[in-house]
Amino acid sequence: MLTLLIVEYILILIDMLEQIMQSEMFSLILEYGFTGIGCTCLGAFLNNQYEQHRNRIQKIMCFYTEDDILSKIPIKSENDTVHNNIHCKKFVIKNTSNNDIKSIKIIFQFDSSAEIIECYSNSKEGWNKQKVKINHEDKNQVDAPIEHFNRGDSIEYTFKVANVSDNRYYITESKCVGFKIVCKDKRKSQKSKSSRSDKLLVERH
Repeated sequence: MLTLLIVEYILILIDMLEQIMQSEMFSLILEYGFTGIGCTCLGAFLNNQYEQHRNRIQKIMCFYTEDDILSKIPIKSENDTVHNNIHCKKFVIKNTSNNDIKSIKIIFQFDSSAEIIECYSNSKEGWNKQKVKINHEDKNQVDAPIEHFNRGDSIEYTFKVANVSDNRYYITESKCVGFKIVCKDKRKSQKSKSSRSDKLLVERH
């Protein structure tokens, strides 16, 4: 992961240098011979290039905060459905970008065998004001549309998930330009050994 970050940083620097070399501003700086005016222009230009790169892809953090096993044995629900096991999973989505986001949709997905039997949110607007929608075609997936997600805002999501087998999860942004979900495991206990998948566990219809 560290190597990839270093490579990405180097590529960004190379891209910035190429843009500098090709710009009219660079020619003016050379003409002034790096005088006070030239250095000022160079500083302003570099700062502008840095801001453009920084704003290309904004990060939205997803913290995996809790994963408890509520039941390890089969349990029959009120509608006579038998669940082999039940897990409780909690995540916190935080807007760590530089922008206030008008709307965005996050997708949470669990094992192909899993069934989400309960889900809700908790945010500054209150309990479950940011609605979570279970996908009717894939019971292991929920869509979490977020409205008015300002910088620094966070939303906690709680899921009760039944029939967990591989105990994997996948979280991504949907139909979103300029933003990327970055997951970080913040669980104090990892007895359930839940791990993140790098791709959708079930292809959406």
